[in-house]
Amino acid sequence: MQKKITFILIFLISSVSFGQKIKTITEYKKENDSLINTRKTEFDKLGNLTKEVRFGSYDRISKTFRNKNRIIKYNNGKKFSEYNCEDFVAKDTCVIRSFSTYEFDPKTKIEKQTKYETDSLIRFIREVKQQKRIRISKTNSWEFIPVKEPDFEKALVLTDTSYYDKKNRLIKRVNYNSRVKEPYIEKYVYSKDKYTYQTIGTARDTILSFEYTKLQQKIDKKSIDYKLNSTDIYEYKIEYH
Repeated sequence: MQKKITFILIFLISSVSFGQKIKTITEYKKENDSLINTRKTEFDKLGNLTKEVRFGSYDRISKTFRNKNRIIKYNNGKKFSEYNCEDFVAKDTCVIRSFSTYEFDPKTKIEKQTKYETDSLIRFIREVKQQKRIRISKTNSWEFIPVKEPDFEKALVLTDTSYYDKKNRLIKRVNYNSRVKEPYIEKYVYSKDKYTYQTIGTARDTILSFEYTKLQQKIDKKSIDYKLNSTDIYEYKIEYH
C-alpha cells in the first residue's frame, strides 16, 4: 500500500510539471490499510471548476450513500449558473438544496451571484471584482431569513478584500462585517515547505503552521480552485484532458 501511495504522489507531481490540463482530482482518506474515496473535483480545459462531489456516509433510513454535489455551468468562460444537490445513490436521484444564477458586466468586470433556496427565496447576493492581484467581494446576506425580494437595508453586509502575491498565493484577507466595528484579518506567510496562518480581530487570535506541499504549490501557480487537505491523512490522484 505504501509503495502505491508513493507512486501516486510522484506521478502527480511530475505530470503537473509538464503543463498538462487537469481534468479531475480525486481525494482519498487513509483509514487503517485502506484509501476511502472522499472527494472528486472536475475542471474544464480552461481550469474552471465544473463539478465537485463530496462522498457521504451510508444512510440506514434511506438505505443509500448520500453524496453532496456542487455543479457549475459556464458560458464563454464565465459562470452563469450553479446548484448544490444531494445524491441518493440507490435511487439515482440528486435532490436540489440550493442554486445560484450569475451575471457578468463586461464594463465594470463585476460578477454578480444570486443564491436561492429550493423555494426560490434569496439567501444572498454577492458581487465580485477580480483585479490583477486583488479580489474584492461584497455580499448582501439574508442567510437566516431568506427573502422573496431583496431588502438591502435589512441585509447583513460582508465585504472581503483578498490580496495575492506573484505566485497566485493568498497572502492577506480583510473581512468587514456591517454589524461589527473592527475587521477580521487573515494573514498567510509562505516559506519553502510550509506557511503560517494568522488571524487578527477575533476573541482568540491565533497563529498556525501548515505544510505547503509541492503539489499545492503547482496547483496554485495554475490558478486552479482547489486546496489539498493534510497529506498525512489524504492522498490524491489526478487525471488530465
